[in-house]
Amino acid sequence: MKINLNILKKKLSIKGFLIINYLVTFLILYLVLQLSYTSSSFISEKFIFKNEHIGRTSFRTYYNKDFNKIKLGFLSDIDGWEEVLDQNKKVIFIKGKKKDNIMKYNEKQLFDLVSINDYSPKCPFVGQVFMVKGKHGEPYIFLYKIDRRKISYSLLYTPNFYTKKDSIFSLKSYGLLYLIQFIYLIIGIYIYSIISSKFITNPLKTFIDSIKSFKKLNYKTRADIKGLRELQEVENEFNEMVLKLNMVEEENKRIDASKKRLLVDVSHDLKTPITSIQGFSKLLLEENITPEQEKKFLKIIYSKAVYSTALIEDLFSLSKLEDSEFLPSLIELDFTEWFRRLVAEYFEEFKNKHFELDLDISEHPVLFKFDEKLMKRAISNIFNNTLTHNEDYTRLKIGCYLKDNNAILEIGSSADIDETIKNTIFEPFVKAESSSSSGSGLGLAITKKIIEKHGGNIKLTSSETEKILFTICIPVKP
Repeated sequence: MKINLNILKKKLSIKGFLIINYLVTFLILYLVLQLSYTSSSFISEKFIFKNEHIGRTSFRTYYNKDFNKIKLGFLSDIDGWEEVLDQNKKVIFIKGKKKDNIMKYNEKQLFDLVSINDYSPKCPFVGQVFMVKGKHGEPYIFLYKIDRRKISYSLLYTPNFYTKKDSIFSLKSYGLLYLIQFIYLIIGIYIYSIISSKFITNPLKTFIDSIKSFKKLNYKTRADIKGLRELQEVENEFNEMVLKLNMVEEENKRIDASKKRLLVDVSHDLKTPITSIQGFSKLLLEENITPEQEKKFLKIIYSKAVYSTALIEDLFSLSKLEDSEFLPSLIELDFTEWFRRLVAEYFEEFKNKHFELDLDISEHPVLFKFDEKLMKRAISNIFNNTLTHNEDYTRLKIGCYLKDNNAILEIGSSADIDETIKNTIFEPFVKAESSSSSGSGLGLAITKKIIEKHGGNIKLTSSETEKILFTICIPVKP
């Protein structure tokens, strides 16, 4: 049996489902009662009462002019009996087992028999009296008697357990009713439990299948649960978890690849200066060289040592910044004023390169917390790259302002950028193929990490006037 659960999607909660469940359960109980009464009545009529329709006048049909053919019917099952009286109200015929000793009636006794009274020792039986005729038209009185305790005022039979015979009849009638009720109830609950359980078991089976798939590290797994609202919330949380784990997995792969590349690049970048240091040191120790050569070799050894030290320091800085537990030392400062002083420190160098400066630093204070030392290194790396990789008389744009509660920094120039590094410029050890710089290639990678530690981001774009435009965006958090 297929059940369309789409009708419940994002509509019905478990609470609502249970309320509906209870209402349907009560409806099933009501239908069970109705069906059981109808079924038991039908079976009782056909097999217990054998199609005898008991009504106010139905007992008259039991009489027969031939007294031996008078029917007792189901009265025998409830210890009732029938009598025929002559004109003097004297008993002349008995059908069944008589329970009293009255052999001649008076008017009061007949009246008490048909009256609606409670049971009492003086009036223990109830029945009906009919005027009938004999074979030759002679008048007779036909009556039946039943224990008042077994008959309600509507003259409906009320079985009880006063006698063994009556107990058996009670079990036949009431036992049949209870048995049918029990069977219908079991069938109804079983069918409904199968239907209602699918609203929970089907989504759970789907969810379990998704978990099993995810256990095999299949990050493309997505749960698709169509069901109750809470189960859909579980689906959303599960899918978000898988998505985030997938992102973590991809990031771990990227980090692993980056570490492998880093090891290769570090090995390559350290191997060259160390080889130079070893070579020239050997020449100083083993060869007869002139003082001029000795001075030249020592300068080379020193420069290579300085380069190696700077590379190691940059590697240490980058490693520290990549540590999730490392936190910058934040203090609240006026960022525009601080940035203006940093630009002033580089003014002489910009002047020596004959840069055409386009300064646009806001006069309004921008107050927020940042690590002054780290931020200086981040922006200085960009300034140093600009000084290194731009020709004289380059137009340099420097801007700082507040926009949408973000501190915006723009550093751009009109010089071209090597297309080979445009998309990877913020990754470690990225250098232009045509570059003759002796830098480590870690400066912009360190800058990116510093900006991210402050909750911001940096990107390389271009504008109509600047072919290279570094844009830094840092949220202002007082």
